[in-house]
Order: sequence, then C-alpha cells, then structure tokens
Amino acid sequence: MRQSKSLWPWSLVICLGLLVHGSPPSASDGGGKPDHSAAQAVIDGAVHGGKLSFAVAALGTAEGELWSHAAGTRDGRGVESASPDNIIQIASMTKLITTIAALQLVEQGLLALDTPIDAYVPELAGLQVLKGFDAEDEPIFEPALRAPTVRELMTHTAGYVYEIWNADAQKAATLGVTESAFTGGNFLASPLAFQPGTAWEYGINTDWLGVLVEKRSGARLATYFEDNIFEPLTMDHTYFELPEAKLARTVTVMARIDGKLAPAPMMQPQSMAPGSMPFYSGGGGLYSTVADYGRILQLLLNGGSLDGMTLLKSETVDLMFRNNIGDVQPVPLATLMPTVSNTADMSFGAPATFGLGLLLHPSGLAGGRQADTGSWAGLFNSYYWVDRESGLYGIFGTQILPFYDADAIATLLEFERAVYASSPVVSLPD
Repeated sequence: MRQSKSLWPWSLVICLGLLVHGSPPSASDGGGKPDHSAAQAVIDGAVHGGKLSFAVAALGTAEGELWSHAAGTRDGRGVESASPDNIIQIASMTKLITTIAALQLVEQGLLALDTPIDAYVPELAGLQVLKGFDAEDEPIFEPALRAPTVRELMTHTAGYVYEIWNADAQKAATLGVTESAFTGGNFLASPLAFQPGTAWEYGINTDWLGVLVEKRSGARLATYFEDNIFEPLTMDHTYFELPEAKLARTVTVMARIDGKLAPAPMMQPQSMAPGSMPFYSGGGGLYSTVADYGRILQLLLNGGSLDGMTLLKSETVDLMFRNNIGDVQPVPLATLMPTVSNTADMSFGAPATFGLGLLLHPSGLAGGRQADTGSWAGLFNSYYWVDRESGLYGIFGTQILPFYDADAIATLLEFERAVYASSPVVSLPD
C-alpha cells in the first residue's frame, strides 16, 4: 500500500470519445495526430496576455489522456516554468472522489441512498433548521422534519451550506452561534439552512458524506481513498497530506487584488507528516495533477471500470449522470466573502440540474459540452467536465483566489469552445 501523504490545515481547505473503438474525438493535423493547437493557444494567450500567471489543462477519452499543456510559472516570483505535472490544490474537486467512495459503499450495502443519515450517525437525530434571526439577533430555529438522506448529501439538497455564500450561516458564525471553518471550529455541528430536500444550496454536505464513508468503512478517509481509488487507478500524485519532497512541484496560490496578481497571504501549499491531519475533508483538501484527476474522469467514461478493475457498477455511473433533484434548481452562489469567492454561477447561465456529485447540463453548453455532461470545480479556480455523449473529458486549472475569477472563467469557456470546434462530437461505442 502506498504511504499516506500531507496538506495544510483542513479548516482553510474548506474555505472551499471514441471515433471507432479507440480513436479519440479530435481534429487531425493531416498526419493522423490530434490537433489541439487552438486549445493550446487559448491557454498560452491567457498567460501571455497577463490574465493568468499559471494555467494547466488536459483532455482525455475513455482510452486515457490525449493532451496536456501548462503555461506561465508555478512560483509567485515568475521564475519556475509551469509544467503539466505540477501538483495543484484541487479543493472541491475532491467532492467527486468522496461521492465515488460513498457509492462504492452503497453498492456493498453499507449505505443506502434514501436512508436518513441519523441511521448511521445517531447524534444527528433532532437536527435544527436555522430560519434567521430576530430583532435582537437571537437565532430562530425550527426542528428538522427528518435528517437528510445520503442522496441529499450527494446532491446538495440536504440543507447544509457554506458561510461563504449563506447570510444566515455567516451571521451565525460571526455571532458565535456556530463555529466557523475559517477559525478551525467544528463546522460540522452547524444547523441546517432549510428542510432537507426542499432546495439546492452548495455546502458542507460532502464533508458529512466523508464522515459516513469513515464510519461505515472503518477506515480514515485518506486510507479509504488510497486503498479503493488511488491505488487501483495508479493515481500516484494525489494526496491529502503532501510529502515534503513534492513541494517543489506545487504551485503558488495567487490572489487577484485590484486587478493585479500577487501571492496570497494564506492557503499556500504545505507538507505535513503522514497521518497527522485531525480531519480529512470529504468536501476539499486534496492535492493532485491533471493526469491523476483525469484517471477519475476516464473511469466515469468507461462506466466505472478501468484497466480490468471495476470500481463502480455501470448502472451506478449512469445514475450519477441523471437528474437526482427533480424540479429543484441549482442557483448561483452570491458571495459574502469577496476575497474568497466572487458570485459564482456554475451553470454558466444555461439550464442545469444535479446528479450524484455532479452538476449536469441537460442541454449542454453552446459550442461546448454536450447534453448531460457532468462538471464541478475547486476553490482555487480549477474546473473539469466529463462528457459521456462525446466521450471526452476536460480539465482546466489555475491557482487563484477569489473563486470564479472572471479571467479564469473566460479562459475556461474559450478553451472548451476551442476543444469542441476542433473535435468531432461522437458517441461512445456500445
């Protein structure tokens, strides 16, 4: 078994196709090789034009990575050249891995999607819903009608939220009614923001999912990931706890202040002793590379099996890419902490719903991803999509705060359009 590795304090991590059975969906340069020059030009242009100091991107199919590219420099001094094998903090891209882990336990009968989670964590019986505050700033609570289900944790309809984007949650933390993730508090003890299943709001739901994985598997989350996901997929550069020897491959997190980029005062890569983290966040905290994370997306394009191993059943993967929230709609995240996140619309203005661990675009995006593509992102402006209709995955990342940086989003969408403009859209073979 590969040894566990290390990360900076968990509390800060939170505060955030095939043409013919194997030919990748890509234009040709005339010699039969894929031509991704237009996509590469987008990445290079964003860096050379001064919009980004570092950018990395990758494309792949069910067969594996097709292309990767990095531009700029990985250090805040502008000296060390960027490389596709740079290790970045993927933050909430961790959530997809936690969802896969939990779905493995569902397949084993250790979790059930529609079972309220107090069946697994009895202390969650009697949850409260924070309805707001009275004129004296006293919190107004009402009893939750029931505990959220496992499915609701996976779809962000459980009622758990982030103080970054929820006014009542932020006020509760400010007044000391609840503990804040930004001060190292036990944010998992937070009340719900609404009755389970009645709304969609992004939050600490996947952190609770990670707790369930630990309780039901009997292993710490880092160990479970290592044994059941990272090792089978040969993800040799993905860690909660980053080894000191790997620091030289990491990327400085930059902050955009008044339009200019400078090293962020906090949230920089750090190494830690193996096994020393008191809490592994299912909602964020991993370090990875685009090649390693591409293995997760490749797994999904292959219906849950890869290299002769089955990590998920194909019907489970199918369920991940179906609407699991009914008529409830994902909504933009209105920021309350502009130094951490801008207001973010992960739907990019298009119709969207939510599967299991994935935001879904039922009609795709104009000029880009096709119908029912799954996607999500990480706090430091890393983004991915997995398009089963086209048999294609894409990853674009930088290391910038605040989240949903305007230049990063513009580069992501331009990159995606360039990819699809030069790639025939085809379906996976039966």
